[in-house]
Amino acid sequence: LPWTTGLGETLGELSAFYYEPPIGEYILAGKTGKQLDKLKILADLLAENLMPRVQKPPQAIIPIPLHKTRLRGRGFNQALELARPLAHKLNIPLLNHAIIRNRNTREQKTLRAVQRATNMQHAFTIRQTIPYRHVALFDDVVTTGATCKALRDQLLSHGVKTVEIWCCAATKQ
Repeated sequence: LPWTTGLGETLGELSAFYYEPPIGEYILAGKTGKQLDKLKILADLLAENLMPRVQKPPQAIIPIPLHKTRLRGRGFNQALELARPLAHKLNIPLLNHAIIRNRNTREQKTLRAVQRATNMQHAFTIRQTIPYRHVALFDDVVTTGATCKALRDQLLSHGVKTVEIWCCAATKQ
């Protein structure tokens, strides 16, 4: 399914904000500057923004995992930090260990749109049976949607029936 950016719900895709100032600056500061206080502010804002627009909550939220090398270097997964308050407010599980990123892929932001899908091929492994029919994948920023689409396809092939893509910020295209 094509990624449709914007603040609306299209084909199960939901974004709290556009990736523009000050949101983009907060994400970058949290992610690369390790300013977790900025991610906490964003997490609260995104939960507040998304909650009224969630018509049928998923049964669980799955944050996009980082490869262990990137996780070790950063010290945290920004998608997890942003999704945690949302899962809490929706009172649904946060599946943080069900999927691993088994390949240390190049950063998507360094690639052209056509290279992003190829970069994500075989990047994830589903480690356990997902006992839910309806889940939301959560990423901090979605540009082309290649990362989420790669994982969505895997989840659908493993028996999950509905996989929504949620993010803190989407780029305008």
